[in-house]
Amino acid sequence: MSFLLLMIAFVLTGAISVANKALVQMGLGDFRDSYLLAYYAAPTLLALVHLTMRREGGNVADRRVGLLMGIGGALSTICFLIALQHMQGIVAFPVRSLGNLVVTAIVSIVAWKEQLSRSQWIGIILSLVAIWLIY
Repeated sequence: MSFLLLMIAFVLTGAISVANKALVQMGLGDFRDSYLLAYYAAPTLLALVHLTMRREGGNVADRRVGLLMGIGGALSTICFLIALQHMQGIVAFPVRSLGNLVVTAIVSIVAWKEQLSRSQWIGIILSLVAIWLIY
């Protein structure tokens, strides 16, 4: 089940990336704020409906983490849209994905003391080389 959910997330994330590129290609840069509002309002409404149906509210820590994630996601999306206006998608998409992999690995090692296997280290090193070659 976890693999299936991971694949669904993979496909949906790809669809969001395509929508980001389409937004830039259609010249809708002036509507970036409207796009971001819809992008974050939709999951907020879905979450409110879900929480109401389950009669849950979460605690202060949950809300703070969610707010931090929302702010980070919004800033990330804005930066990515701006980057797509100045470079080709064939460069921007892989660099962002590989960069996410490297940063996530570093945070996992530092914050959670995770131990990486040899193949994972090789993957991180190859990701850094790929970023260098692509950019």
